[in-house]
Amino acid sequence: METENLGTVAISVTVVATLLITTNYFFGPKYDPREPPVIHQKIPYIGHVIGLLQYGLRYFEVLSTKHPLPAFTLQTLGKKVYVVNSPDLIAAVQKNAKSLSFNPFISFVSPRIFDAGDEANAIIHDNIDGEKGPWGLLHDTSRGMHIALAPSDSLDWMTKTMLTKLEEHIKPLGVGNDEVEVDLYKWVRKGITVASTEAVYGPKNPFNHKPDLEDAFWDFESDITMILLGIAPSITARKGNNARKKFIAGLVDYFRDNGPETGSDLIRARWEANKRYGCQQYAASFEIGDLVGVLINATPSFFWMLLHIYSRPTLLEELRAEIAHATQSTTTGNTTTQSIIVSKLNEYCPLLLSTYQETLRVQTHNSSSRWVTKDTVIADQYLLKAGNVIQMPGYPVHMMPSIWGSDVESFNPHRFLKIAKADKKSKDKSQKQHPASFRTFGGGSTLCPGRHFATAELCAATAMMVMRFDIEPMHNGGTWVIPRYKYGKVASAVPPPDRDVKVKIKTREGLEDVRWQFAFEGSVSKFEVFGG
Repeated sequence: METENLGTVAISVTVVATLLITTNYFFGPKYDPREPPVIHQKIPYIGHVIGLLQYGLRYFEVLSTKHPLPAFTLQTLGKKVYVVNSPDLIAAVQKNAKSLSFNPFISFVSPRIFDAGDEANAIIHDNIDGEKGPWGLLHDTSRGMHIALAPSDSLDWMTKTMLTKLEEHIKPLGVGNDEVEVDLYKWVRKGITVASTEAVYGPKNPFNHKPDLEDAFWDFESDITMILLGIAPSITARKGNNARKKFIAGLVDYFRDNGPETGSDLIRARWEANKRYGCQQYAASFEIGDLVGVLINATPSFFWMLLHIYSRPTLLEELRAEIAHATQSTTTGNTTTQSIIVSKLNEYCPLLLSTYQETLRVQTHNSSSRWVTKDTVIADQYLLKAGNVIQMPGYPVHMMPSIWGSDVESFNPHRFLKIAKADKKSKDKSQKQHPASFRTFGGGSTLCPGRHFATAELCAATAMMVMRFDIEPMHNGGTWVIPRYKYGKVASAVPPPDRDVKVKIKTREGLEDVRWQFAFEGSVSKFEVFGG
């Protein structure tokens, strides 16, 4: 009986597949020789679909490595995917923001990720492309976020709040001669979650007053791929779906308690936009987008940066010598205080900033997406036809020897110092580093508005750890073994590790009685960030 059932299923699958392939052959999109060249698949029409199911967004990296072309076309059932790898072509895509738009993806994602209902979706979608003028929930929210996250007093407030809160998280480590054992990724995750949400939500931060919301958010994040697929998430992503309800409830209480009044300009801008379009009741659900942006990439970035630094003793000592120039020592009575002056890190610590950017270059596995809303020719070279999708994977661009040098596959903390020096010398714009060659923050109209905040918080946090502590791995005989990535995280530009790393943290010898703090002089948010 079981054999008969299997045979019936096999026949049914074969018949359905044959019908789909035949239908697509006669009625699917036809290839135009002006489009990027086609990468053929072993199984016609569904081979690339199988590849995407197997690798996720990393499938575009796999194909780009195998077929190092500036751009190519994938033909699937009913749609084409244009994969663009050349910085010149990526820049051309970004310039055509109207016809090659990201907004249709918001229409696709928002009902699944917010789960706020039809009325909320209608408000989000109203004038989403700006065809009726510069208004709409998406327009106003985006504009408010860009203003609040640009280097300014607003961003200074957020950065100071984040680092002050992070001090509390760091304080229990390595008191006196004591050694502390921690799971590094778990420790980083908690610190970034509590401190970054404090920077957004202010004194009434629900993640501070209701600690279980932290686990709820990360349970949601672990199931976000299935939630985005939208196939019965209450069953296929039960844990994440229930966790989403939990932290949304916590955010509802935050808005009910007038939390934005004492929060950042960022949360106030989002709240005012919600009120303007009559959707205050959905504000808590809409905050999921903000939380994803603030937490999901900063957490693994901090983790990988610490690993890259502490696994390289020479780099660690170089950074300590450099950061000392941004550190001020004062003694009152028997107490010595070392203050890391955050505003001076950008001025006196180019190696720190270069190490940060190199960490992102090596660890980034994102893909920027666009929808072709009308036929468009990019760079007078390729035709992209309406109704299809563009993917611009970051990792292949970050691994191009022609852009980054022959040691492209190695972690070189001095790489961006050399780039900055060469760009400063060169008067020919075409000889400078291509701005579209650094993909971590995306580019064009979707260039991440939070890049300045991320750079300031992560460079300052790393400086504090480097100056205060020695960190050693507890296993493998005290030898650093860098974990692999945990792939399949579609919302992450920087994937987390596939396992945690247990470490011993101890105050550096001779500094056991020293008090450490962040100091804020002038603007603390004007960190130079490469890319665009």
